[in-house]
Amino acid sequence: MKIGFQQFNINPTFPVNRMLREEKHQAVSDDLHCRIIAIWPDDDIPFYHVSIDTVELWKKREDQVTEVIEEVLGQKIHCICSVTHCHNCPCMTTDDAYVDFVLDVIRHGVGTIELKEYMDVRYLYQYEYFDKVGKSRVMDYTTPHVYAETLSLYGDGKRILTFLIHNVHPTTKDLWVDDFTAEYPGYCIEMLRREYPGEFFTFLLGPAGDTSPHFVRKGRDYAEMVRLAELLHQEFDRQLKLQKAEDAKPVSFRFEEAVIERSDMQVTMETLHIPEKLNSDEEAVLRQLNGEGPIRRKRELREFEHVQQYHLAHVILSEEYSLIFEPFELYSEYYGAVDKRRCSVISISHGFEHYLTGLYLPRLNVHGSLQPFSNDVRRRMWEIFGRWSRQEEV
Repeated sequence: MKIGFQQFNINPTFPVNRMLREEKHQAVSDDLHCRIIAIWPDDDIPFYHVSIDTVELWKKREDQVTEVIEEVLGQKIHCICSVTHCHNCPCMTTDDAYVDFVLDVIRHGVGTIELKEYMDVRYLYQYEYFDKVGKSRVMDYTTPHVYAETLSLYGDGKRILTFLIHNVHPTTKDLWVDDFTAEYPGYCIEMLRREYPGEFFTFLLGPAGDTSPHFVRKGRDYAEMVRLAELLHQEFDRQLKLQKAEDAKPVSFRFEEAVIERSDMQVTMETLHIPEKLNSDEEAVLRQLNGEGPIRRKRELREFEHVQQYHLAHVILSEEYSLIFEPFELYSEYYGAVDKRRCSVISISHGFEHYLTGLYLPRLNVHGSLQPFSNDVRRRMWEIFGRWSRQEEV
């Protein structure tokens, strides 16, 4: 198996839109990156994972990234794009010029990634409940599913790369204020790169629709972001130091996909549990659902991407562990659909349209106006997650 990786600077070289706004900015507090991991199995087409420091990436954008890489390589690939979901980054939804800039960085960079052949590829996966950086932002609810996870690949006995996985919104800083930053995902990565020279790190966001630093942060400035980054870094570093190469398990790489057809059925008031105590955001949502306000937030420039199919991907590392990539801002409840010891769920992976609230906890929440999905969609998602985590066919 051949493996390669590299990160590329994507600091804007011209003023670009802030998240979802036609408000131009250019300066950065710390560097923004596109990180690419290439895995070339001996008996399958290559797999590329692309992580971009931005807030969201529509399916159309992922298709563009895939086309660029295939054009450079001259062959078909499996490709999954993730975002770190940092809200104080340039906007790849509304700024086409910046999208072209990032695609050009990928076009010129992907061919320079050195692929090294390893005779023995293994992995180690760890996870721990971790709520020091963020908790549920839903009033009167505590989620049992907030995790810090490390997935490391070893080549010929040496750790070569690690996926850092966390399911809390990276939203410490005030929105649309000050310079662009990759928030605590980017800060953690740079700290670990200095601590472990020669190793590669990238970030994956788990089901974080209902989790954020809201009840944890002490401020909304860069210094507070650094404090939270250091807490998360300490947990990632603790897990890395616990690893022993001799415990790593063989990788038998496999990739599969599934599709969920779109449903336009609305969530009705009868399906929602409404608690007695509401915060101001939840009160606003309740007014919306009662017909006293717009049912969907308006964006300044573009509406949400509308697609007829939702694509899910399953990256299988062994019979005992796999990753599920899905397009929504899932609520953390969906981790209950999988055997956590055997599976990680990654959100905002290749496309974005809506938050997807839980199947078994359909209560009023701050994103109640962004959930036009029937329970059939939720059940299908839940079913696929469960089957894939047990490595059964769907």
